[in-house]
Amino acid sequence: MGPPVHDRATPGVFETGETVNDLNHLGSAPGELGYDAAPTDGGRYDASTLIGSGGMADVYLARDTQLGREVAVKVFRGGEETVSDRARRERELTLLADLNHPGLVAVYDAGFTGSEQAPRRFIVMEYVAGRSLAHRIGRGPLKPRQVAEIGAQMADALSYVHGRGVVHRDVKPENILLGDEPALGYSVVAKLADFGVAQFIDGSRLTGDGSIMGTAAYISPEQARGDEVGGPSDVYSLGLVLLESLTGEREYSGSAIEAALARLQRPPAVPDDLAPEWHELIGPMVADDPASRPTAHDIAVTARELAQSLTTSASGGHTDRRRRERVPSDRRAGRLWGSRGRRK
Repeated sequence: MGPPVHDRATPGVFETGETVNDLNHLGSAPGELGYDAAPTDGGRYDASTLIGSGGMADVYLARDTQLGREVAVKVFRGGEETVSDRARRERELTLLADLNHPGLVAVYDAGFTGSEQAPRRFIVMEYVAGRSLAHRIGRGPLKPRQVAEIGAQMADALSYVHGRGVVHRDVKPENILLGDEPALGYSVVAKLADFGVAQFIDGSRLTGDGSIMGTAAYISPEQARGDEVGGPSDVYSLGLVLLESLTGEREYSGSAIEAALARLQRPPAVPDDLAPEWHELIGPMVADDPASRPTAHDIAVTARELAQSLTTSASGGHTDRRRRERVPSDRRAGRLWGSRGRRK
């Protein structure tokens, strides 16, 4: 039946991209949580508000008192941390520190806080003033131009990390942060966050028990089967994200096991009322065979061209939240991409 699936999605999504376990803690000052969780590093980082909490860490909005800017401080929890947890934490820090791309959340600093007996690692990151794509989808489908712009930026960021031998493995709306201000020629600026379950393309991974890491609703078929993954796995996940952004509906829902196995039983279905350009873009991205998917670079080029051709009106074939007639994506994809996923 394959290895178990770790579904990391929990209710509530916030600016840092962290999923939230306890909504009552959000907005709290560090001292109100019952422990001194926020780092001070000699007074440099003045943490004020808890803005996110995930399975391994809490994230605070803080002020860098030396540079006078707002930052996000991610503080990893101690206590029952396993060797695998520590390895994953240090892997994320090493990965992020080595990456520099406008589509990725930047890392500024790192260190330890707490007592010598119980030190806790923290990472100081770029603070993205906005909300996650998941929060935005919760208000309804996005405009086609916005979806194309987000797709172009995320594909470009993935092309960058794939070129450095890294697979994200958890591309999902919760991990895509949307800024408040237009920039870089885009009406909406997107950044990819959370490399906590990333792995190197050579196959080295942090999970020693053979379990699947990722979020069940967005993992690729090869992830669901427990096979080795590469860049095409991220492309598949991004395809599901773009589809959900256009329709406002998650393609594979249900429990973690149900969502993971569903993609092995049927391909994603792109609504028939979406414009042909969306079938031509998304269909090949969610092909079952990884070798048939286009590269992240090719997706970035095509999505950027599509964004430029769309206006802020719904001329790109925007659909509403009602599920209309849907046809399997592998029956509609064809004009832009060849059989091996390369653009014609």
